[in-house]
Amino acid sequence: MSITVSRKLVGGLLAVVAGSLFLGGWALGVLTAQPRSALTVKTAPSSPPSHAAGTSTASNPFVVGTSFPFTTSQVETLTGHVTHLARGSRATIVMAMASWCLFCGYEDKYVLPVLARTPGVVVDIVDVSPQGGIADPGPATPPFHGHDGAGGPLTVAGMRTTMQHYVQTYGLAKTAIHVYVAPTATQQAWHVSAFPSLAFLNARGTVVVAPPGALTIAQGRTALDEALSGSSAS
Repeated sequence: MSITVSRKLVGGLLAVVAGSLFLGGWALGVLTAQPRSALTVKTAPSSPPSHAAGTSTASNPFVVGTSFPFTTSQVETLTGHVTHLARGSRATIVMAMASWCLFCGYEDKYVLPVLARTPGVVVDIVDVSPQGGIADPGPATPPFHGHDGAGGPLTVAGMRTTMQHYVQTYGLAKTAIHVYVAPTATQQAWHVSAFPSLAFLNARGTVVVAPPGALTIAQGRTALDEALSGSSAS
């Protein structure tokens, strides 16, 4: 009988150890397998999007009333030429974006090409995320039904290469949109942590509209009209 009891005790102990290992491994998997998009992508519903926390207004120029730092913010063309953003004679639209962000992709595919056809308006898109991948923007309607791209960390040179493919994929070479990459210093100075970050500037270079997320075509036209009129709206 003592042998039988000992075997039962050993078997019970082994079962407890195995169960603990299983539960510990499962818990570790939950903590470490959180998807990248859940941490970084700004939610942008078809109605006016809600504000996403995490964007610092201390150094971020995408804030209503800010005089956009055209002369102090250096960017690179996709061939590596260091320059400054282009400006429109009537209004300028600047979007800080990430190549992997589906909401940024929607703006670049459907919204900004339409707004860029407005006389006197210049559209600048700047990749500020040193992360690879090219987003699928999804269909025009319903909006924001694509998905994020996937890729690893990139150098600034790698960002330029990715954006060259991005321009081809999205057909941006056929539009009047200016495409840039932010060098490390500009990435740090702008301190953008939510994508996309948009600014609609009037002719004086002051941010008139800074929507807290991606826009539909109709919302983009409304924001541009406000910038063209020079009024201040958040």
